[in-house]
Amino acid sequence: MNQGVNLDLSLAQYDPWVIKKKLTATDTSNYGKLSLSQRGMGSITPQMRQSMREEMETIQGVEVKVHVIEEGNQAEDYTWRLVRESDGKYYMKGGWIVNNGYQEGDVIGLM
Repeated sequence: MNQGVNLDLSLAQYDPWVIKKKLTATDTSNYGKLSLSQRGMGSITPQMRQSMREEMETIQGVEVKVHVIEEGNQAEDYTWRLVRESDGKYYMKGGWIVNNGYQEGDVIGLM
């Protein structure tokens, strides 16, 4: 019996982002509310403590720290509130998108 080993190599581009988001008009509005996909959040929420998941489902949400890496060497830390609405949709609120000049159609990545 021939048990060959497949040595084909793939040069697929490495993509570190857990969530990629093309910003919508709502994301870039003055409300500063960034909607997040349920699919992307599905890989994040199981890693959260139970108390954080419970707090996330309140109106205030749970406080999270976000480390933002811009092009070049710029990086800043922000505090946002992560909320899970009763319909299962997630969003972050905190105004960072608007304050940094992002526009509808821009793409951001979260890891």
